[in-house]
Amino acid sequence: MSKQASEKPLTFEEALAQLSAIVTGIEEGKIGLQDAVVEYEKGMHLVRHCRSILDAAESKIQQLQVTENGKLAAGPLQTEKGEGER
Repeated sequence: MSKQASEKPLTFEEALAQLSAIVTGIEEGKIGLQDAVVEYEKGMHLVRHCRSILDAAESKIQQLQVTENGKLAAGPLQTEKGEGER
């Protein structure tokens, strides 16, 4: 069994903290170029992981809406459109 398969997936907060540490290390020049490339790749993996968590959470969020017959029903999350799209 691989190491990754036996470990539980990172939470959003854990992944975000690791990503922040990577960004800080790169920005402050604390790591060399080759290590920065490796850390950048790790960071991109963490970004994808965070996005997938956010996408899953968004798909679960629902809001109550009034239907045509005046009753309340759960519906998909309605996002605001930009002013030009109204």
